[in-house]
Amino acid sequence: MFETTVVESRKRKVGIQKYMTLPVSIALHVIVIAGTLFGAIWNVDFPNNSPAQVAQYSVAAAPPPPPPPPPPPKAAPKVQPVRPVEVPRDIQNMAPTVVPDQIKPVETPATVQGTGGVEGGVEGGVEGGVVGGVVGGVITDTKPEVPLRVGGDVKAPVVITRVEPTYPEVARKARIAGIVIVECIIDKNGNVTNVQVLKPLPFGLDQAAVDAVKRWKFKPGTLNGQPVDVIFNLTVNFKLN
Repeated sequence: MFETTVVESRKRKVGIQKYMTLPVSIALHVIVIAGTLFGAIWNVDFPNNSPAQVAQYSVAAAPPPPPPPPPPPKAAPKVQPVRPVEVPRDIQNMAPTVVPDQIKPVETPATVQGTGGVEGGVEGGVEGGVVGGVVGGVITDTKPEVPLRVGGDVKAPVVITRVEPTYPEVARKARIAGIVIVECIIDKNGNVTNVQVLKPLPFGLDQAAVDAVKRWKFKPGTLNGQPVDVIFNLTVNFKLN
């Protein structure tokens, strides 16, 4: 009897535990899941601003205004129309039809008379005469002649008399030697004028060369066989004995 009571008691405890295990398990799962969700929500940082403010701050800046339109092009200058020349219809009637027998000469202004005359001239002068001229004289060109350079039809002058320069004592003691080149004009008479030094030497050698060439004598240069003034270069050599 005692064993029967124990067996029945065990059956009742097992049946109670069997029916209580499922609800307890479900309750524990619900508690665990709720705790997990609560902890996740508790650690989330919510924004202080409203969604409208966040959307307002995220709007991009407005685009810049478009550039001003270019200025209008300048108007082209107005071209004045060319008026055609009107030709009179009766131009043939305007031309003279009668040719005169005699044409009146054009009067020339009278020349000044009685000025600059000299003894032996014609009183009042003559047509084509020159003031201060002589009766029967020939008009000549009074323009000064320009010296020419040697070349082409211009023949070079030829030296006739050469004068040796004086060697300055200062240059001799300084042992200065060399050449001096001068440019000059040799006139139609063979004389040397307008001497200019192109390549000088110190201690008075260039002046000694100028003084010497001024005393040289030449057969003048010619143009078509006629003597003319020519520009010519001369070289003076200074040597130490």
